Amino acid sequence: MTIPQKISKTQINQIKNKPNESGLVFDKYGKSQNINDYSDREISEMALGIYKYSKNILVDGDYFVDLNKVINTKCQLEEVTYYKKPTLEDFKTNAHNSIGNIRTFYIKDYFLITEDEIFGLKEHRITKYLFKIGFLKNGRNKFRGLYSISNDYKTLILEKYPKDLFHPIKKYINGLFFLDEYYISNFVVESKINIHKGK
Repeated sequence: MTIPQKISKTQINQIKNKPNESGLVFDKYGKSQNINDYSDREISEMALGIYKYSKNILVDGDYFVDLNKVINTKCQLEEVTYYKKPTLEDFKTNAHNSIGNIRTFYIKDYFLITEDEIFGLKEHRITKYLFKIGFLKNGRNKFRGLYSISNDYKTLILEKYPKDLFHPIKKYINGLFFLDEYYISNFVVESKINIHKGK
């Protein structure tokens, strides 16, 4: 499993030349204390907060979470856009929120959830991580401050939540760190929007 975004070769060389000034904590969470034991891909991943050897990830609060301690994941869905503009009747029946009519999801945040507190928190934001690796895109205009995800699958998992919303957890947490896309399978979508299967 690879990530969409990598750091440049110039940045990698700078890290190799001055590893102690790089800010990377490979000596604590990596496989070796010698930077020369890492491939360019591994250095790029560590620079983006990914330490696969120890299953640690740098979350948005600038601290590390051991993914072995994560029991749940969560997404906050704020807005959606539609293929077919909702009518007044649609608002009465919620017909417009069928999964097949949604064009784009607009996300506020993604979280990893641990049973025990880490730095006083049980919910650990990974929104910036998902943006930094190239998965989430910035919302525009009235969606400024949110992040967009296209409704490519047009499918609900277990008739509970859109498949596309689980995709970053599936690929860039489970697949990347555990080589098992359903390793952490507990996933919750918090939203005022009631998305349904439709007819």
